Amino acid sequence: MKNRRTMFLLMLVLMLAATACTPNMGGGTGSNQSEGNNESDTNTGETGKSDSKKLTIWVFADPHKRFLEAVNEEFKKTHPDVTVDVNLMDANAMTDKYMILSRSGGEGGPDLFDMEQGQFPNFIRGDVPFEPLDQYLEVDGLKEAMSKGRQALYTVNDKQYGIEHAATASALYYRKDIFDEAGINVAELKTWDAFTEAAKKLTGKDNYIFPADSETKTGGDRTYFELLIKQEGGDVVTTDGGIGLDSPEALAALKRMNAWKKEGIMDNRYFEGPSYWDRFKNGTYVAAFGPDWWVNLLVDNVPELSGKWAALPMPLGGPNSVPTTVWGGTGMMISKFSKNKDLAWEYLKTAQLTPAMSVKRFEIINLFPALLTSVNEPGLHEPSKYTEYFAGQDLGELYGTLVEDAPNQNQAWWRPLLTQAWDKYQFDYTEGKLTPEQFLQKVREELERLIEKEKKAAG
Repeated sequence: MKNRRTMFLLMLVLMLAATACTPNMGGGTGSNQSEGNNESDTNTGETGKSDSKKLTIWVFADPHKRFLEAVNEEFKKTHPDVTVDVNLMDANAMTDKYMILSRSGGEGGPDLFDMEQGQFPNFIRGDVPFEPLDQYLEVDGLKEAMSKGRQALYTVNDKQYGIEHAATASALYYRKDIFDEAGINVAELKTWDAFTEAAKKLTGKDNYIFPADSETKTGGDRTYFELLIKQEGGDVVTTDGGIGLDSPEALAALKRMNAWKKEGIMDNRYFEGPSYWDRFKNGTYVAAFGPDWWVNLLVDNVPELSGKWAALPMPLGGPNSVPTTVWGGTGMMISKFSKNKDLAWEYLKTAQLTPAMSVKRFEIINLFPALLTSVNEPGLHEPSKYTEYFAGQDLGELYGTLVEDAPNQNQAWWRPLLTQAWDKYQFDYTEGKLTPEQFLQKVREELERLIEKEKKAAG
């Protein structure tokens, strides 16, 4: 796999080198251009066959492309002379291509880039190849428009580089029919301890409350650990860029998961695909916690359970915990190399910072906005297949109460290295050879070693 990616990068370098020698390729992606096209490069603002300008956007997810096509219709009302080209690309290929472009002058890059938050750390070591947005936000009076926790995702050295699509505010989802039949009023269970104690009566042989991980398989126990540490007020990256694995919040999160597995609250086996969702169908799992987009997976994969679910804020843990956490995210950014930065900002503002488009995104892809000025928009509270699945519950109202509490996810260039450090010791921890304290210490030491190794390799 590594060799294939190396070969891909080498081919991409050769392709870009050839492109750099070709006249008139400017700021377009080349994906829809034909040989011999003599039109002037619209990204430069120069006139050729027409006076129109062009914005190019790179995206990695089809739902985001569908949303931006709706934004294009709105943007056209105020910018009729602007052509917007939304290019859907493979996520890794898109990131690799932009990385290479950014190291070779940026020629052929997009104006706007849809960045999956997990990829952002790859771009923040040294010069960040995106335009800082602070001045734009300041001038338009939008510095406080977004959830602060979401802004942290794309902030480096006090500069903000991206605007988040979604709050990803997380909630507790549970089979209301099963809990009600057992006489458990989940709404009254305000803490994890209270919830766990009450839920024990629903556990037994091959019956659990939670699965071991989301079917997205983004990192086994590490995924839930990161959710729970953020709920407690911590993070694997501290606010000053340090390692947050030796904090009380980290230990509390890991111990909670450890206790859940020992007590049968959480399964200790991992499944994916149909076998994972079958366990929701047959009642092996009767609850979960995660962001709004996780609900999409539930609705799509277990439609027969429609009407049987309810959602609530997450129960609280320690003294600094909040009733939600965050998972994932995608930010829209302006390329440092765009020749139409002001125009790109106008588009970004339309897409990410207007209540109307926040509602449109929610309608198209069920992502509740991080834009605080939009949470009371009527369109976020309309009936949908998702509210129907939750027996008519207004999910927009629930997420709206959680957005301001959405905790920070802090960024550091080394954040992706946590996966390697975690995986090195997870088997021993799972086998009971390490206590939670010992496990976190070893992961921290390995992470420090990997960071130093990267620093030396970079010179």
